[in-house]
Amino acid sequence: MEKIEIYWGADKDFEEATKNLKNTFFLSDVMDHLSKTYVKVEGATEKEEPPMKVENLLIHTDDYGGIKEWALLGFSNNVLCHLKLEIKNLWLCNPPQKIYKDIIKNLDKNIIKEYKTLYPEITIDSMKEMALGFNETVIGQPHVMKHILTSIYGLKNPKRTRPVTLLFLGDSGIGKTETAKYISSSLKTEMVRIQFSMQQTNNAYQYIFGADHGEDSLARELIRRKSNVVLLDEFDKVSSAFYNAFYQMFDEGVFVDANYSVDISKCIIICTTNYRTEEEAEKYLGTPIYSRFSKVVIFNPISIDDKLTIARKCYDSLMERVDAEDKAFIENNSVLELFERVIKEGAYPNMRMLRNDIEDAINFEILKARGIIK
Repeated sequence: MEKIEIYWGADKDFEEATKNLKNTFFLSDVMDHLSKTYVKVEGATEKEEPPMKVENLLIHTDDYGGIKEWALLGFSNNVLCHLKLEIKNLWLCNPPQKIYKDIIKNLDKNIIKEYKTLYPEITIDSMKEMALGFNETVIGQPHVMKHILTSIYGLKNPKRTRPVTLLFLGDSGIGKTETAKYISSSLKTEMVRIQFSMQQTNNAYQYIFGADHGEDSLARELIRRKSNVVLLDEFDKVSSAFYNAFYQMFDEGVFVDANYSVDISKCIIICTTNYRTEEEAEKYLGTPIYSRFSKVVIFNPISIDDKLTIARKCYDSLMERVDAEDKAFIENNSVLELFERVIKEGAYPNMRMLRNDIEDAINFEILKARGIIK
């Protein structure tokens, strides 16, 4: 073997590095070749099969799930250096620790190069951008970005490896998830969103702590992330028994499970909950995990005036998307006035459905004006 290149991080970086390679093979190709059995014909001279020549072997993040246990243990000897194979160059993306350690131990270190995805750094300009546009994007929470930026500023320190961990408290539909998206968009990255409400089954333990190397896991989602902004949405929905999995991640910037060790240094980790007070959050999450958050940010209930502002912004943005012909049919519609009235009467304690309802009302007016519905 002449070259081994290992890529840690976003799959797109691996794809970019290998897109122009010629004569490429994949893990399934070599595993199929190794699994072949050749029938011996009695009395015939037995011919020794030449090894399969592989110029470039590419192994993607999702490919390791196809490796049987016999191949996983001693991957170098059982696969890479097998007599049936002659591999010239090896390209790996996010190998599980068993494979990585086996390669480092048994193959020539001089031919191994490792690369990591580079994530946008926190700068003064990026923080200015977060501060300037926030109140126009997330209505009714003017205090929130001030608290967030005091924590994020610490990531400018080149010696810091610990992530910034933010705990968002407040009712559903008042801007917590929208704030996380806003931070990510300000850094021009694609946020990683983990829905913890989906991790309440018997598989939650395997997902968080890792089980079979071929199964989906939190570590595998984190290691292939495109962004250093990670949203653990509805963090309170997972059993508190699992929170000890995050101690090292919050303290040191490393997340370890049965298959991976993931570098989370300098990440912005945002955990959302529906708890309303710090006392309630600490009680139900537990002090050990609660005390590890860099900052606890409380989102306030949205006032009537702010709800009206949100309704007007939603209406204006939706009407901009209506084509000229449809817009002419409903030029004097009363959709906005309707929603302003019901908001003033106390409707929409949760603002999440407002945009959908306004869009439905606009579409209803168009269909009625066209005579399609009555």
